[in-house]
Amino acid sequence: MRHLFKFLNQNKPKLREFDPTTVQRIKEGVYLVKVISETEVTARKCDFYAGNATDQEIANFFKDQAETLKKAKNLLQEYFESMTEE
Repeated sequence: MRHLFKFLNQNKPKLREFDPTTVQRIKEGVYLVKVISETEVTARKCDFYAGNATDQEIANFFKDQAETLKKAKNLLQEYFESMTEE
């Protein structure tokens, strides 16, 4: 059976390994995507808590945190896009 697969795959192009820099960039990209999605989730939670807060000071705190997180998410998104353009 092994000889059959070798024969079938004989003319197919071979995949080569990535260099360490490319592997590191891929890992950084995956990690960055996770951070961006977690930042989005946290910003939405802050908006939710701001809407449910009865104390105006607490509501303003959550609104400010949500805005800060949204700005950070946009910054991270721009960085990710610059990474993928290279």
